[in-house]
Amino acid sequence: MVTLGDSVSYDADPGIRAALEAITTGVGSGVEVETRSFGGIGLLRPGFDDYLAEILDTQPDVVTLMLGGWDSDKAMADPESYRARVDEVTRRIIDTGTFLVWLGLPPTPPEEDAREHLILVNDVISSVAGRHRNVAYIDGSLLGDARGEFTRTNVAVDGTVQQVRKVRNGEDDGHLCPAGAALLGEAVAEVLLMRGVVGVEVGDPEAGHPQGEWWTGEWTLDPRYDDPPGACSG
Repeated sequence: MVTLGDSVSYDADPGIRAALEAITTGVGSGVEVETRSFGGIGLLRPGFDDYLAEILDTQPDVVTLMLGGWDSDKAMADPESYRARVDEVTRRIIDTGTFLVWLGLPPTPPEEDAREHLILVNDVISSVAGRHRNVAYIDGSLLGDARGEFTRTNVAVDGTVQQVRKVRNGEDDGHLCPAGAALLGEAVAEVLLMRGVVGVEVGDPEAGHPQGEWWTGEWTLDPRYDDPPGACSG
């Protein structure tokens, strides 16, 4: 499995990897995750096609994509062209036999004034995803409050309320803390298991959902969660 996306996805990557690699398949192997997200990437950004080709050359079984923030202005200006681009990239991935998981953009702080952009991009991606059999869409509002709006804290994987989004210079920031990354990791694991993409040995009681308290692993100490310092210390 390969994860790909922008800086929000970069923060999500360790949580996704932890959740997926905690799945016991019951056949002596599990899930191997390569994280490839980085800041500033988008479907309309220079170099994306070459980068995607590099990833697909490794013949991954699964690819996750969280993109759109860097595309939003052009998407708003020409939604149908953006829809065609999303469909083109989707087909390019699944035509190789790879299962694609589109991660919807999570709600942004109100101060960013990006709600209309986010709704448009997510609507385009979810509608394209719904037309293809080997594609799943995960709604980014799982990181939001009961109304799907931005929230700094949320109910974490373990049932406690934790900080899921960063704070930068005293203001809410859209990037993720470990608890937010774990929520996305759990969602990806559930989708892949439900769709039968991750196979488990029938009759093995240990096979299936992620095992152990994977959400408390050393990955939560990654320096990205302290950028800027104290961003996730609330």
